[in-house]
Amino acid sequence: MALAKLRDLTRFLLAQDLAPAEQWDSWMENGALEAADKRLGAGVRVCRLKYDAVLVVERYCGPPQLLIAHVVTWLMDHDPERERDGLGHPDIDVDVNGDDTADIEIRIGFYENLDLVRDDAGAIQFNGARWRVESVPVYEPDAVGVGDDKALPTDAPYVRKN
Repeated sequence: MALAKLRDLTRFLLAQDLAPAEQWDSWMENGALEAADKRLGAGVRVCRLKYDAVLVVERYCGPPQLLIAHVVTWLMDHDPERERDGLGHPDIDVDVNGDDTADIEIRIGFYENLDLVRDDAGAIQFNGARWRVESVPVYEPDAVGVGDDKALPTDAPYVRKN
């Protein structure tokens, strides 16, 4: 869902209690839409949103390494497609204040999908149907058959072991 990564990273950093909530701000810049029109079975991907997430903490008095480690490890856990998508590393600017604090700005490029699922009460009219904005669920089969000769190893059904 669009802007979910910005929202989730902001919530994560606030939960780490690195600075009071009123010292934090976050927003999106440089947004660009890439049309997709991709059928996903249970829905459709209408576009991908590329944007820069900007996170700012003012008067930060903790070790900058702690803040940076939280951001980098969150990205590793929650945005593993960064390299595939060609997104660069986060940029960080630190302005040291005279009172042993710093204003820190972190800029991170993100891609997010905008998906629709059918909903008769949905707010979006598209291709003769009503839709709502929601991530399309991905259903994985428990068994897959390839071919029709079960005696051949490549034609035997694959059964996932849970």
